[in-house]
Amino acid sequence: EKSVASIKVAKAAKAEGELIITGTKGYIYVPSPWWKTDYFEVRFEDQTENKRHFYQLDGEGIRYEIVAFAKAVEKGSGGYDISEDISKAIVQVIEDYNSKKYIEI
Repeated sequence: EKSVASIKVAKAAKAEGELIITGTKGYIYVPSPWWKTDYFEVRFEDQTENKRHFYQLDGEGIRYEIVAFAKAVEKGSGGYDISEDISKAIVQVIEDYNSKKYIEI
């Protein structure tokens, strides 16, 4: 069975700052500010199936991932503000999505 999902985030417009990823069976809700995630919720029509997942990101979370990488390239050194483990996890999520390896909810 195939699913469809969409993401809506405002960059140059006023928005509440939450992130909602909607799918055919439910949606994922990440409260504001989504780039500094403390937790996210997987929500379904049957609220008894809802689950809250805690995922603490230190500092400014994923907001400055690309900026930190660009600065490291310019300096020719490490010194990242974001740990290597978090960076690898973010890259893995992107790779899994591009390879169609994702979870249908």
